Amino acid sequence: MHIYDKEFVQKELPMTKQEVRAITIAKLQLKPNSILIDVGAGTGTIGIEAATYMNDGQVIGIEKEEKGLDTIKENVKKIGVNNYSLIHGRAPEDIPNIEYDRMFIGGSTGSMNDIVNHFMKHSKADSRLVINTITLESLNESMDILKKFNFDDIEVINVMISRGKKIGKYTMMYGENPIYIITAVKQGGQSNEQ
Repeated sequence: MHIYDKEFVQKELPMTKQEVRAITIAKLQLKPNSILIDVGAGTGTIGIEAATYMNDGQVIGIEKEEKGLDTIKENVKKIGVNNYSLIHGRAPEDIPNIEYDRMFIGGSTGSMNDIVNHFMKHSKADSRLVINTITLESLNESMDILKKFNFDDIEVINVMISRGKKIGKYTMMYGENPIYIITAVKQGGQSNEQ
């Protein structure tokens, strides 16, 4: 189910806005029994909302920032999902070596290549990887890495959201940061380790 921003607790870390969450989750094409690895979970909003679509699935959030952990725990409790587990650590070293079929990367802390390598080693055939980034440098790095790993099916979209705010009797549009949403599909049997 779609969750509005106001339903989440937000403290110090930035939160992925609801419109971007909706598109990101649509790009993940979750199945009821998907196992989603949420790298750089932040406030947990992507993983927690995704968990509501996966009755028989599981979300594993990885977050290195202490300040994000309590916020994620509060949001898990507030939204009431029971299929979300949180790991305090860094990717890829703290991602469990289990087979999964979905990965979302909201932050990589300079480890994008190693995280994608983990995806290639541990995800099932036809798994989906979605990366959200706001900088051109991160977009370029992500694209170069995905091409290096020989992904055939790579899609990039740029999303720009503006919100109307009342200024007297007028409504003025204020833009949010543009965001790039990159989707890549692992082809059946592909395991090109780099």
